[in-house]
Amino acid sequence: MDNYLNQKPVPHLDIIVSVEGGGPVFVRQVRTDFSGSAELSVTPGKYRLTTPLGIDFRGRHYAWETAVAVASESVSMDLSNDNAHVTDLPGSVSVPAPPELSRKVDDLESLFQKYQKSVVTVWSEIGSGTGFIVDSAGLILTNQHVIGTSEIVSVQFDARRKVAARVLAMDADRDVAVLGADLSSFPGALVAPLVRPRAGQDAAVEGERVFTIGSPLGLKKIITSGIVSKIEARALISDININPGNSGGPLFNAAGEVLGITTFGVQRGGGPGIAGIVRIEQTQPVTERARREMSFVPLPSARLLPVEPTEPYPVEALRRMARGGLDASLYTFAIGDFDVTLKTPVLIYKLQEEPGLEAVKERDKRNRIRDSSLDNFDPLLERHGWEEYAGEYRPVLTIDAEAKLHENFKSFLGRELIPAIKPFSNTKRLTFRADFYRMKLLCGGQEIEPIQRFRSPRVENDRDDFVTVSDAAFEGSYVYGPEAISPSCGKVTLELYSEKDPKKAFSRDLDRKTIDRVWEDFRPYTQMSRRENPDR
Repeated sequence: MDNYLNQKPVPHLDIIVSVEGGGPVFVRQVRTDFSGSAELSVTPGKYRLTTPLGIDFRGRHYAWETAVAVASESVSMDLSNDNAHVTDLPGSVSVPAPPELSRKVDDLESLFQKYQKSVVTVWSEIGSGTGFIVDSAGLILTNQHVIGTSEIVSVQFDARRKVAARVLAMDADRDVAVLGADLSSFPGALVAPLVRPRAGQDAAVEGERVFTIGSPLGLKKIITSGIVSKIEARALISDININPGNSGGPLFNAAGEVLGITTFGVQRGGGPGIAGIVRIEQTQPVTERARREMSFVPLPSARLLPVEPTEPYPVEALRRMARGGLDASLYTFAIGDFDVTLKTPVLIYKLQEEPGLEAVKERDKRNRIRDSSLDNFDPLLERHGWEEYAGEYRPVLTIDAEAKLHENFKSFLGRELIPAIKPFSNTKRLTFRADFYRMKLLCGGQEIEPIQRFRSPRVENDRDDFVTVSDAAFEGSYVYGPEAISPSCGKVTLELYSEKDPKKAFSRDLDRKTIDRVWEDFRPYTQMSRRENPDR
């Protein structure tokens, strides 16, 4: 932590783990990744953590030596300023804290550090949102629209820990849902305290400072602040910034008490907009129903589920690979009633940057004819997109299954039998063949567990003189890790199931060229990841 109380992660820090006491000899070395985290699998026992090199920061040397007891499936240890051995570097001059720190306006930083441990990311089949723990038994509050009609729900505590959850109760009118999850895999999880207004008084005050912790735009645990602008009977209105993914998060007051659930944002014109928050009093009946339900329905297992990698895909490798030729037919094919696309970071980058790549080709053709002063110009290097900084090019494989359109029998019969009687009978009427139900990816006969499962509706309502489409269907999108498809599998099979017959699979063995292409697309990332994390 620096002089402004900002946390600074320490990447590439070597940590030696050795057995404590007179047990068998055990010495392993791990290195922290870009987020300052490291993982190691060991048997239960007592161990000692040391950092032989430590780090130098702002004129001081930080080193650690601490004991840790491993008695369960997951144990975490924070190496911080508080437990470091700190010495001044020779010739260094200590930097005094800025005088502004003595002016205590509020305590948002410490409140964020504390109550982010009560916040989780909620994943459902329609997307993601935020939730917060309201009972140590495993009750989690969120918005109903975050869950929708999803059959599969999970909650993620941090970058590495996610477990399955169950919907215990919901109220669409109040836009409230209560989930149940086993929190034993989340050491340090905290219950968010709910505000308890005095008799005859509102829980909130217009003009008071508030903040929320959520997962907007796919990011994890971000804090935003504002004020209460207006108090309604069932909701609070605030100027706080709400983005997709914030839905379902807690709105805290300056005392760290939850006033409500951040639910929606409205933007008019070019202004920042306003946010609507469901008052916490509205959630009480739904929470009580969930408590009663939990006494009859067991919670899902606390087994940790797959999560997305924490390191981003190396953008320089994307730029380099995007310049080569790309055979789109290797990524797209049909299986039964569905069209399938295998989306890798390379394919996504290539499609998004296609206009820039075409501009480069045109410039190169022109420069072969005459000299140019723009030899060093490169649109892909000059363009600094938000996607690169926010890690938009994620090192994951996304498999999309889109329902096919076809002409139904009634439309075909009408066009063939009575075209002369009805002038417009030549119009084709198209409908979807099937609704997506689920997907299986098999590597050498073994099913690969996806990181996320999405199932969303697609609505088509269009007509012209030749074609009419008016139908809706569910489509699927499953997210897998970077090594889900590899040559080591031998045979890779994709199975798709429709709602027409959930037990019957449309199956296809992937072509060897497709397997090799997907594996090559992820090679820059997997090589980088193994260099940074040799023990994984």
